[in-house]
Amino acid sequence: MKLNRLFKVKNSKMAFKINKLNRLSLLILVCFLSSSLSLFAQELNCTVSVNYQKVQATDKSIFESLEAGITEFINSRKWTDDNFTLEERIECKFLIILDSRSDNNFSGSIQVSASRPVFGTNYKTTLFNVNDNSLSFTYNDQQALNFSPSEYQSELTSVLAFYAYMILGMDYDSFSLEGGKPYYQKAFEVLSLAQSASGGDGWQTTNSESNRYMLVESVTNTIFQPFRTCVYNYHRLGLDRMKDQKEEAYTAVLNGLSELEKVHKVRPSSYLLQVFFLGKYSEIVTMFEKRSPVEKERVAKLMIKLDPGNAKYYNQLLE
Repeated sequence: MKLNRLFKVKNSKMAFKINKLNRLSLLILVCFLSSSLSLFAQELNCTVSVNYQKVQATDKSIFESLEAGITEFINSRKWTDDNFTLEERIECKFLIILDSRSDNNFSGSIQVSASRPVFGTNYKTTLFNVNDNSLSFTYNDQQALNFSPSEYQSELTSVLAFYAYMILGMDYDSFSLEGGKPYYQKAFEVLSLAQSASGGDGWQTTNSESNRYMLVESVTNTIFQPFRTCVYNYHRLGLDRMKDQKEEAYTAVLNGLSELEKVHKVRPSSYLLQVFFLGKYSEIVTMFEKRSPVEKERVAKLMIKLDPGNAKYYNQLLE
């Protein structure tokens, strides 16, 4: 994922050799480099949907403009310093459900999800799945969506950038241990700017136990370091090795989930754990349903303790 395509002519001898290329060879080289560069893309491959069924509106063009603008904003922006090929882009979805409109002021919710492929398979595992009910923003038809990491521009682009960075953080964490740190930090910086300029509920420290503040505060808090370890063990050491090292992979997944007990002891109902299990409970049941009775019992008891809200699904492993 981190590709370096920096070409250097280190000395005059090399430069001389390049100058000796005939025109045909040079043309071929230029065409090759151009085609190679075209293989690189932005990091996110996002599908955006704007649902406005609850809003009384005769002019649908503003919603179509909003949907197109958000799609362009997320997919065309360069979010990292790394080079991604087309195949490496992170698949994600942003679903905005509008509940009300007053002139050009909108409110509703945003559902954000992201997935990543499992090595050697066609299977894609959910990395991130959150439902944010504190969406409120102003938008004018055909408005340009501007964002600066160092300056608050608008509520809408701050929310979009915040979740883009959260997705990147989770994805990088799943490939390398705590690899997502710089992107969680960027998400925190977006939050800090929005707290000062916006005042919106989703950014504040006291309005809710399940908002943007609680999400990024948790993932950057040292108390939640075992969660970061779990994400890496579960995905890179676990799912990615299921095809060739099955037993080691199952052990890694179970070890990763066991790490969450350390978080549960300190913050048993944390929003971050809720978000994680929202995307994983069904996968965990499916993964272990054909394992030995002893292993199924261990997994079921662990998960019922960590994620009691989905206990009825984990109980299937005990039947």
